[in-house]
Amino acid sequence: MDKLTRLFTNGCSFLTHRHTDEIDLYLSTAELVKEHGQFEHLTNFARGGRGNDRIVSTTITYFEMFPERKKDTFVLIGWSSALRMDYPTRNDFKPLPPLEETWATIKMAKSDSVVAFDKASSTKQPINYESWEVQRWYANTICLQNYLKINNIRYVMYNSLQPALKVSANKKEDHDILRKAVDPKKFFRIDFSQYQYCGDIDQFISDKDHHPNEIGHRSWAKEVTDFIDQNNLYEN
Repeated sequence: MDKLTRLFTNGCSFLTHRHTDEIDLYLSTAELVKEHGQFEHLTNFARGGRGNDRIVSTTITYFEMFPERKKDTFVLIGWSSALRMDYPTRNDFKPLPPLEETWATIKMAKSDSVVAFDKASSTKQPINYESWEVQRWYANTICLQNYLKINNIRYVMYNSLQPALKVSANKKEDHDILRKAVDPKKFFRIDFSQYQYCGDIDQFISDKDHHPNEIGHRSWAKEVTDFIDQNNLYEN
C-alpha cells in the first residue's frame, strides 16, 4: 500500500480559517489533522456557507481529474447541513481551482425558501422537510463513502454541523435501514457534530459567532485523530 503524503479536506466554514472583526484564526481542524498525519501537502476544498451536494461533486471531480492522488491521499470530510441545496453558478463565486464549476447555495431552512418550494407549480404533494433533510444527508454520505471505498481511498468523515438523524420528529424505519449502510468505523460519531461539541464545552468564537475558536478546533481534532488511530484509518 502506498504511503500517504497528502491530505484532501472538504466541508463548510468549520474547515476554513476565520477572519472577522472579532477574530483572525489561522487554523482549523484541517491543519491539525495534517499535522497529526504528518502529511506533506494539504488540498482544502472547504468553503463557507456551502452544503453537502457540492462536497460530493467536487471531491469526486478532484480525484477523477487527478487519479494518481487516489493512492497517496487521505480524505477528511466535515459534513455541512443537508438543508443547504447547492447549485452551479453563472458567476465565478468562491472558485475551487483547478475545477471550473463554482457553487452557491439555497438555504432550505429559511422561510422564503420553504414558501417558494411549497408554492412551486411542480410540487404535486406537500413536502416533508424533515424527512427530506434526513434523506439528503444519507444520499450524500453514502454516495461519497461508496465512491471512496471502491477507489480504495482512505478517509474519515464527521458532521461539522448538526444532522437531523436523531432529532427528527418524523423518523421512519427507512432512515434506520439507511443508517446501516454508513460505515461506523470510518464515520466519527454519526449522531453528533463539531457544532454541538463546541456548544457543550463553550468554545465558540463568541455569542454572536457560533464557529469554533482555537480550543474548539484543537479539542475536536484530538477526538477525530484518536478515532483515526483507533481504527487504523491511515492504513485501512
